[in-house]
Amino acid sequence: MDFDEPGWPLIDDFFRELAAGRSDTSIRRYARVHHRLVAFLDTADMTLGLGDERSALLDAEREFHDSGAFWTVWGPDELVECLPSFLHETWMPPGLGESRVQISVVSRLLAHLMRLRLLDGEATPRSILDVTAAIGQAQRALEARSAHPAGSQMPGRFLQQPGPEW
Repeated sequence: MDFDEPGWPLIDDFFRELAAGRSDTSIRRYARVHHRLVAFLDTADMTLGLGDERSALLDAEREFHDSGAFWTVWGPDELVECLPSFLHETWMPPGLGESRVQISVVSRLLAHLMRLRLLDGEATPRSILDVTAAIGQAQRALEARSAHPAGSQMPGRFLQQPGPEW
């Protein structure tokens, strides 16, 4: 990661603010989300958020830079366009707590970018709606996952079968 790229201080400052005054456990979770976000920006297929042409430009830039290519070519508006993909199950962690934190971080990051008035592109209103919809979808998926966690069903051999009624 090249810390001279303009986006990294933006992301790092945001995570620093998030972690201020939090417990060690929360700070570690934020750090893991930060790590996933950096990996996402450095390696993910951004076609869904950016479209074919802009994604191809990013991929070409990635050939020259191991990390930081996203910020070399794009900025906060494009970040917002790509955030729904960061909430896709491909990038969501397996644990419920970690997933909740990632959803929360995306929501707070969007609010942070809006509060700082860093979003000014033509597609921004649509992108904000897309991120908001993705946050809602991720929360619903998480609720469904927590209501029926994998492996939580009691195997049939342990269930007491109803006996004869008297």
